Amino acid sequence: AHSAITPYLGGAIPVQEPDNTPLLDSYHTDDDFGISVDAADTELVYDLQNQANNGEVGFEQDGMRAFYQLVPGLMVMALYNLVPCGVGIPHTYPNADSISYAVECNDQMEFGYVATNGSTVIITNFKPGNTLRIPRGTLHWGINKSCTQSISIIQFFNSPDISMARPDVQIGSIPEAILNVSMGEELARQISDLKKPNRSDMLVRCPQCMRRCGLA
Repeated sequence: AHSAITPYLGGAIPVQEPDNTPLLDSYHTDDDFGISVDAADTELVYDLQNQANNGEVGFEQDGMRAFYQLVPGLMVMALYNLVPCGVGIPHTYPNADSISYAVECNDQMEFGYVATNGSTVIITNFKPGNTLRIPRGTLHWGINKSCTQSISIIQFFNSPDISMARPDVQIGSIPEAILNVSMGEELARQISDLKKPNRSDMLVRCPQCMRRCGLA
């Protein structure tokens, strides 16, 4: 069985020591084609669609889901499904670079990030087969503006530490006196009055988009 990983908000993923048993030991030989093995019986195949079978971690919410799985000693893989009007809220991965590959997509999917110079960049017309690289520490997000089509993204991380940082959670943790100095009393008061964000709400649906699509 593949290694299970801890929730992505919990910090580094414990990497299981690789099994030194030859991968082909338990496979049978087909006289005509050599080695034959069922995909379900090899540690080289990862079924990202089936959380229960592989011990993945992640969450499902409002028809959307994100499953994460460790490839021991190599990387973390994730599968994201985003329904119409779904939003991946702004976040960073401080300790991992990521590459996102669009399996299913539509021309109303948008990705955004904050560049190192502070500019906001919106990537539009993202198509199946397109690949997006996000350097570690980059604040980024995504929104599926389609009223009818879902999207599916596979993401690869180059570190087992895929702990997230969310700006709303970070700002909500700043003492009010410091907010007063840095943002002014009126804005600091508004921030302090906001309900503390739910750390598990990483995939949500956009109310404005849902009203436009008649989904509210």
